[in-house]
Parts: sequence; structure tokens; C-alpha cells
Amino acid sequence: MPDYRLLSHSIRENMPTFHPDEFFDNIHTIIHEESDTDEVESVEHFKYNQELDKSLLSRSSVVGLGFGLMSPVLGMSTSMAIGLINGGPATILWGFIISGICIWFCSLSLGEVVSKFPMELHVSSAMLAPKDAKLICSWYTGWLMLLGNWTMSTSITFAGAQLTISLILMAKSDLIAEKYMIGFTVIIFYLVVTLVGLINLKFARFIETINKVCVVWIIYAICVIDILLLIFHQGKYRSLKFALFNFDNSLSGYSNFFVSFIIGFQQSNFTLQGFSMLPALADEVKVPEKDIPRGMSNAVLLSTFSGIIFLIPIMIILPDSDKLFSNNQMLPIVNIFTQSTHSKIVSLFLVLSILGNLFFSGIGSITTSSRAVYSFSRDHAIPHHELWTFVKPESQSKVPKNSILLSMAISYFLGILALFSTAAFNAFIGAAVLCLCSATCIPLVLVLFRRRRIIRSAPVKIRYKLGWAVNIISIVWLILSMISVCFPPKIPVTWGTMNYALIVYVIFLIAITIMYLKWGKYNFKLPLIDEDKMVPIGAHDKIPMKKYTKVEQEEPVADDTSVVMYDIEAENPFEPSATNVLSDDAEVWDGPSENTEGRAEETSKDNNETSK
Repeated sequence: MPDYRLLSHSIRENMPTFHPDEFFDNIHTIIHEESDTDEVESVEHFKYNQELDKSLLSRSSVVGLGFGLMSPVLGMSTSMAIGLINGGPATILWGFIISGICIWFCSLSLGEVVSKFPMELHVSSAMLAPKDAKLICSWYTGWLMLLGNWTMSTSITFAGAQLTISLILMAKSDLIAEKYMIGFTVIIFYLVVTLVGLINLKFARFIETINKVCVVWIIYAICVIDILLLIFHQGKYRSLKFALFNFDNSLSGYSNFFVSFIIGFQQSNFTLQGFSMLPALADEVKVPEKDIPRGMSNAVLLSTFSGIIFLIPIMIILPDSDKLFSNNQMLPIVNIFTQSTHSKIVSLFLVLSILGNLFFSGIGSITTSSRAVYSFSRDHAIPHHELWTFVKPESQSKVPKNSILLSMAISYFLGILALFSTAAFNAFIGAAVLCLCSATCIPLVLVLFRRRRIIRSAPVKIRYKLGWAVNIISIVWLILSMISVCFPPKIPVTWGTMNYALIVYVIFLIAITIMYLKWGKYNFKLPLIDEDKMVPIGAHDKIPMKKYTKVEQEEPVADDTSVVMYDIEAENPFEPSATNVLSDDAEVWDGPSENTEGRAEETSKDNNETSK
């Protein structure tokens, strides 16, 4: 009797060779590519002392950390009310799909910038901006990114605290009186911030493992939640047509379909905007010029694909919208579970599966926000910068402990606001998206201003013919995201339901401007390029190179004279080739700006002390 096999021999042989990372890397080849082997790769190097552990994070760990920050399970679940009010299934599902595609474009655009300048984004803005605007562009990018990191970290942990309160109330609905609800939420929020902060302080050496476990946990949580919902659902199943196309914005008060749909983007933007926080990790990645861009875009793809799988079953078992807001003490996702399954035990298990994501997302948010503090402080952007950049040399896990403590303190402070005004606290959460979007937008606009020439030699870049289109779509999407966040989810509004995110954002901009005029332009230093990794191409110009160490030129060198350089990695390194001759449109360094002169003296002193 012949053996019965479910799969053919060829398929079974090829199955062990499949890896998710390879799948997403293959998707990149549609738009994203690495430089050809014959093309000179040019990566900017900077004069910073390497104090953090350069081998702390691998590319897969960057993907895991980004996946945790953009977890569709936690993000879409805790912000479900926005989508339900403004259209329901069509707004939630298609809004997430459109957001996922456009934010992937944003991650591709930002990825090639980080590939060229593998540092936190304020460094990229400094290198891309015109000479007279370098300082101010870098200042605004750095502060907006830092404020976005702090507020986004707070929003992630506070959303988890709200979900924890809902879990407690599921067990006993009258355990917490409504007037004490916000107080208990803040207490749990403080506990969560303290826990994830301590892990960053004491157990940083395990972050690589934690980030990898994060991917497995979220994927298993999605599978468990979807399967249990479909199995234990007690009511009538919705059709696939309903799950994909049903639109009802009657609860929002808006009569316009387009306005409600745009407002629904708030839910997806809160979930997926965390990709721009990842470049702050460049000092702890072995090959940041390749691992950070790939990690960002892979994390967005993974979040988008898994989010679609997570949302479709929920839309299929979705109860009537008016029933989901009958109990304001619990989040709508909890009401969906309880009304669908009619089982407290199953619902508790489903909520616990979501809460597991809080652990990973909270750790990642503190990691990125503290590294943003560290990176920005190295350029003297924050008062008492030496305190925030201090890393204990003999510590086992080389982390900027004071930067972690500062990020935790900011979260504690923002949590106090919730005790006095929920609307004020929500405004800071909305301002997180505004800050991150605008900080991401600045270097992308500067890339177009430079006509994309400066990133042609980046190790990872968008295919040249698609680069302009992807960059423009990314900028338009970021602006649209900023507009959508400013709308109130429902009308008419009261003083308590008004969206004050734009007001907080304007206050941030005014404060950043005043700080720059009074303090920043006298103390903030532009990043100093590592001249040891520069080779001359003319009488006064320099260009950063990665592969070349020997240069021969005749004296004097005219400005329009081509310079032949020799590749030490070639078979015959001293034989000039066409690829080793600088082209006319090669990007050159403008020379040190006025705010790097003091930095050069500091770096020289540091090097002398180190040599002694």
C-alpha cells in the first residue's frame, strides 16, 4: 500500500528553508533595493565616542522592537472607539490597510535617509539642510522627535493601564467606583512605567531576547484571539461584505463620509507611527546603515499584515455599535469580547492575551525615548547634557541610565495630568502623532530639496525612478495624518470632549522656538563629521568614503579635476576603474559649520584624555 502524504516531496523539502524575514526582504525588492556591488557606497561617519554596546541589537531584534511599538493587537484594540464611532468596519479595516501601505512608503523614504546618515534624525536634518539652515533644522527635528517619543511612550503605557482597569471590572463590575476610575488608572500606569523602566535599567542585556520573543507573542496572541472569538461567538456571524464595506457614522455626528473616514485614520496612526522612533537605536546596532532601514520597513509590513488578520474576525463577530458604548467604564474591545462570547472566562483570557503586548511595547517605548535623549544630548541640545549622556564604563549593560530615568519622569508627569483633566491628557497623546509626523517630514522635504542626489550612494535606497513618487506620497501622507489627528472624534463637542492636540502642538513649537533663541543657538552643536573617514576630492572639498583608503592626486588639484581612487577590496586595488572616478554630481561635504568649531576642540580633548 503506498504511503499517504498530505504534501508532495518537493514542497516538504522546501518548507524548512522558508523564513519570515526572507519573505519580507523579497517584498522590499519591489521598491527598495541595496546598492549594486559595482557602485560606491557612501555612509556618513561622525565623531562620537562609542559608549553604548554596539552589538546589543540585531536586525531581527530591531524588527521585534518596532513590531512591539506598532503592535496592532494593543494599538488597534485600545483605540477601537475612534473607528467604531466614525464608520465602523469599513473605516477600521480599510483605514488600517491604507495607513499600512502609506506608512510603509514613509519607512522606505526614511530608511534611505538613515542608511546614508545612520544616526538619530536630527543628525540627518543637519546633513541635508543648506548651510545656513543646518542648526535650526536639526534643532526642530530633534526636539519634535524627542517630544514625540516621550508622549508616544506615555500613550502606550497609559492605554495598557486602561485595559488593565477593564480587566479588573470584568471580574467584578462594582469593584471601582466611577469617580475613582481615573485615579486607579494612573496608579496602574505608574506601576507599568516603573516595571518597564527597571527592565531597561537592570536587564538591558536581555532586550535582544525580549524583542525576539515579542514577535512570537504577538503572532500567537492574534491567532488565539481570532480562533477563540470565531469558536465561542454566540450571536449571528456577519458576512464578509459587512466586515469589509459596512459604513455607519451616525454616532459621530458627522454627515460627510470623507471627514469621518479621515478621522478614522487616527486609530491606525496611533498604532503604526512608532516606526520613526527606531533610528535612535543606531548606536546599538552593528550595521545601522542597513539594519535600521530594513528593520523599520519590515516592522511596518509585519504590523500591517498581522493587523489585517487580527481585525477581520473581529469585524465578522462585531455586535451592534450602540451596544458597545453602553458601559463607559470598559474599553469597547472588552465589550466586544463579552457580548460576543457571553463568557467571562473566555473574555478574561482574550484580554490577558492583549495585555501581554503591553510588556513588550512598554519596554520598547522606554528604550527608544531614552536613546533619543542620549543622542540629542550628545550635541548639547538639552541642558545638563553631560548628565543625560553619562554611561558607566564598567557596567555590564552599557545603557544611558540617566536618560532612562528622565524618560520615566516625563511619563510620570504626563500621567498626573490625567488626574486633573482627561481632555488635557488626551491632547498630549494626540500631539505625539503630530510631533513624530512633523519630525519625520523635515528630512524627507530636505531630500527633495536636494533633488535626491545626496542619497544616491546610500547602501539601502529606493529605486531611482520610484524615489520621487515614494517621497512625495510619504510627505503628503504625513501631512494628512497631522490634519486627521486634529479633528474631534465626534460632534457636537463640549469643553470635555474637544480635541486640544493642535493647541498642545502649537505650544510645543512656541517653546522649542523660545528655547532655540534663548539657549539653543548658543549651546547646541551640529554633529561633527569624522574627518579620518574623509578623502580629498579637490582643493578644499571632502567627501565621506567607506571603501577607499588610498588617494593619489597631482598638485595643484583644480576644482573640476577628476580624482582617481583605488579600491582596497578589488582584485587589483591600485588599478583605477570607471567606478572609482568621482562623477560630476558626486555629493561633497560643505565643510565645518560655525557650530562645529567648539565641537572639534572638545573631541580633540576627549581623544587626548583617552590616549593618556
